[in-house]
Amino acid sequence: MSAEIISIIAVLVAGLSALYARWAVREAKKANELNRFKALLDLKSGYIAEMNNQMKAAKDWGKDDSFAQACRDKFAEAEIKYREVCKELDIYHSRLVKNEI
Repeated sequence: MSAEIISIIAVLVAGLSALYARWAVREAKKANELNRFKALLDLKSGYIAEMNNQMKAAKDWGKDDSFAQACRDKFAEAEIKYREVCKELDIYHSRLVKNEI
């Protein structure tokens, strides 16, 4: 009789362990998605700051020379990357909202 009780308890513990493992995997996926979303938001903020810095530098310089052109080129590069990050954010946002984290 005691062997049967031990085996029943072992089955129950194994079942609970499997449920916990499944829950842990699901929560880890959510955490990874949120971390990726946060990183993209940080990148977006960084590109906005870069664009503002380049605009300010070109404006402060005030001349239409190679420095001002370099500032405009850097601004354009940052804007392209900013738009790419925004596209990724849109994808992640819809995924996160759809999953209702």
